[in-house]
Amino acid sequence: MPVTLDAVLARRELQLRLIWADDSARARAWGWVHSSDLADPTPFLSPGDALLTTGTQWASDDDIAPWVARLAEAGVPAVGFGTEVIRDGTPDALAEACAAHGIALLEVPYRTPFIAVARAVADLDAEERYARVRWTLETQRAIAVAALRPTGLAAVVAELARRIGAEAGIVGANGDVLGTTPPAAVLDEALGMLRAGRRAARAVDDWSLQTVGAATALTGVLAIGPGSPHDDAERAVVTSVVALAGLAGVADTDALVAEAAETAGRLAALRSAVQAALVASEPSPALAPAPRDPDDPAALVQPLLEHDALTGDDLIGTLGTWLRCDAVAEAAALRLGIHRHTVRARLRRAAELLERDLDAFPARAEVWTALQAIGRA
Repeated sequence: MPVTLDAVLARRELQLRLIWADDSARARAWGWVHSSDLADPTPFLSPGDALLTTGTQWASDDDIAPWVARLAEAGVPAVGFGTEVIRDGTPDALAEACAAHGIALLEVPYRTPFIAVARAVADLDAEERYARVRWTLETQRAIAVAALRPTGLAAVVAELARRIGAEAGIVGANGDVLGTTPPAAVLDEALGMLRAGRRAARAVDDWSLQTVGAATALTGVLAIGPGSPHDDAERAVVTSVVALAGLAGVADTDALVAEAAETAGRLAALRSAVQAALVASEPSPALAPAPRDPDDPAALVQPLLEHDALTGDDLIGTLGTWLRCDAVAEAAALRLGIHRHTVRARLRRAAELLERDLDAFPARAEVWTALQAIGRA
């Protein structure tokens, strides 16, 4: 959730006092906080910037209403008045003007410096950004795991809907839908996008539509219903789903089940073989690596297994721990009991051996799937 008035007021150490706010003003997002005693600070403000002032710019209270009107036009969500600097208490004219324009008004006591309010808002914003990044990583990992289930793409769509709190479905070219079927007007628009044969994204009746597949071979349209956040975190997750769906295509359920059963058999055989190989207490450099089967989903990590057997570096363990820690090197280092630089060095070596960019989610999802296959995720 973005930073709001209530979140700022909840910082008790600031000892702020609310003068006026209705429900709409409480819900408005704060992008940042500035302080200014200029007669017209709007050239230096962006929509969503709250403003702190001591009121030295007002020759009389008659100057307050025009000043607030300019702030309202600039999209300022809230004003904080620093009391006991120029005058005691908050001017009634300021309270009336803020209420008239729907701008929240709070009183900042003399003992609370404006910089403390700005720092509090910065901390709240950083906490929110971190929470959304963590949500993105956890959701992408859950979606990658869902792709391994027997229902495949249908499980991916269901997981997406659960994570974003909105209905979701993938519309195929023949009109079949995996997940929730959107309203008729939205469904018609999705089918029209497929007939046009061009990659596109648009909104219809609060539903978001995005084509799936290559521009020359569209396989479906991902439809997301009203109620989702529509922020950068969600967009990153949706991009992951579009990528997975583009690789899988929109297949019928029987085909998905048959393919999953075949894949499960290969994975079970591979897991048994790898676990048997790991029983040896000491890896021997003299062992020649087994020929790789490109059809095995776990063949991707075979270079890491061979490297670890020769060097004892444990790239596999480091990579698995790093992925479980949401790709945060510091957290992985703490869990492994090694320095973060060691973790990063091993990740760089793993990326070289895998020939994959581990900063990209599709590569991390692919590696996570392979590690799951060998029981090391």
